[in-house]
Amino acid sequence: MTGWPVAGLATLATGLWLPWLLGSARLVQERIDTLEALETWCRRMADTLAGGGAIGLAQAIVTSAARVDGPVAAPVRTLARRLQLDQGHPGAALREFADAIDDRTGDAVAAALLLALHQQSTGVARVLRQLADGVARDIRARRDIEAARAESRQSLRMLLIIQVGLLVLLALTPAFAAPYSTPIGQTVMALLLAGTIALLVWMRRLSLGRRAPRFLGETAGTS
Repeated sequence: MTGWPVAGLATLATGLWLPWLLGSARLVQERIDTLEALETWCRRMADTLAGGGAIGLAQAIVTSAARVDGPVAAPVRTLARRLQLDQGHPGAALREFADAIDDRTGDAVAAALLLALHQQSTGVARVLRQLADGVARDIRARRDIEAARAESRQSLRMLLIIQVGLLVLLALTPAFAAPYSTPIGQTVMALLLAGTIALLVWMRRLSLGRRAPRFLGETAGTS
């Protein structure tokens, strides 16, 4: 309608992709919330074993599944059901659990549980507490990293604001924006906006960081 189809498409694309572009902080926070729930679950299993509420790790997993909440509730309950159905063969169930958590730290927890289930040795409660302490250290490290990445996310927001301001300025100054009304002008605008979008995607990837590769489960090594 305005003779600027490229700007119209760019506005539509920005409106559709804006939650994705600005959602890196939310995504990282969801990962940290999952690890915090995982830490709490490990400590709950340790308390269940130490307090005599379960005989063995498998029973502790099943018992704790009824009280677990948060992001790991569904994976833990699925794991408990699988352990009850496939008694003596916990490997597949724990690999599915690791895939549901989808994090290297979750792989470490699943691998430790698998080893403990196979060995059936004493001191499992102590091992679970040590495992929870390790998850807590990982959470603290990730929070420190995210604090350092906050500047990158702020730069991403500022770049978006500048681009919006520039488009508004062009719309309000017809004489200055006249060259963009031609086919060549629209081509130049398309190239500039494509470069801006590529820059925004790159900055989002920087703000997310590179995930540590996984080592357990069906999707191991694909992160």
